[in-house]
Amino acid sequence: MTSSSDGRGMGTGREILEVGSVKLFVRRFGDPGLPMLIVVHGGPTWDHSYLLPAMAELADLAHVVLFDLRGCGRSSRTPPSGTLPAGALQPEFLADDVAVLARHYGAVRADVLGFSYGGGIAMRVAEQYPSLVRRLILASATAYTDYHADLEAAPDYQARARMCPQVSWDDPILTGPDAPDGALSRAMAYASAPCDIWHLHRVGQWHRVLEKVRFSSDWNGPYAAGQIRPGVPDHAERVLRDWAGPVLIVHGRREMVFPVSVARRLHAALPASTLAEIPDAAHMAHFDNQAAWLASIRAFLIR
Repeated sequence: MTSSSDGRGMGTGREILEVGSVKLFVRRFGDPGLPMLIVVHGGPTWDHSYLLPAMAELADLAHVVLFDLRGCGRSSRTPPSGTLPAGALQPEFLADDVAVLARHYGAVRADVLGFSYGGGIAMRVAEQYPSLVRRLILASATAYTDYHADLEAAPDYQARARMCPQVSWDDPILTGPDAPDGALSRAMAYASAPCDIWHLHRVGQWHRVLEKVRFSSDWNGPYAAGQIRPGVPDHAERVLRDWAGPVLIVHGRREMVFPVSVARRLHAALPASTLAEIPDAAHMAHFDNQAAWLASIRAFLIR
């Protein structure tokens, strides 16, 4: 295991961590002597950059470790961008990477925050490495797959979905052999903005966040072919009950990707969990209402 750094000091640490044949691009904030908080981004065809402004605010409280998932951003990529086999994108391997990061940076136990798709990976970390995870934060995530009826019935979603342009997986400009890396994911991210954020008057600001994201195409083919297992583990409720550690469920009250009903359902299934519903916030709750989002996480970590 080796690492190479291109940053100096707290708050600027950027490095490539090599784990066997896999390279992970890592960015860290805060004093390494503080409790570790590992952040697992969503997408999964995004990189971690869209979470940076919010997560950096926790550097006074935690040693914050963010990274690009395999097949994403500046981490190891599958062909034609790299040599990583598509089978290496399975979610259990992503959970392994979280454990490797914790151990490499000296944590016996770590808090894990999983955002959206990353929430499923965070649950897998608790399943595969139960003694490693101290506390779990599920942000804009779901433990369930049977939520679509609730979503379709939500007035907010009905109104906003009509505002989202249609993006076709068959568009050769986005998915053809000459398409730029990440073209489909970038187009989908811009198109879904009315459902991803609540404050439409800030859509220009959200577009500036998206401009900085390194989208990738690695997951598109295997996902469309049904070759990648879901990020969320089977029987996620049972996984979390067996793990039995503290869980914070932080969810936008105006969520239009995973309806807020899934957050309430999981909270009811885990009586010891904490539910923070963020007002005036949709899927990107850390963007819509950063102050309330961070306050809920701070209170949980301090407690």
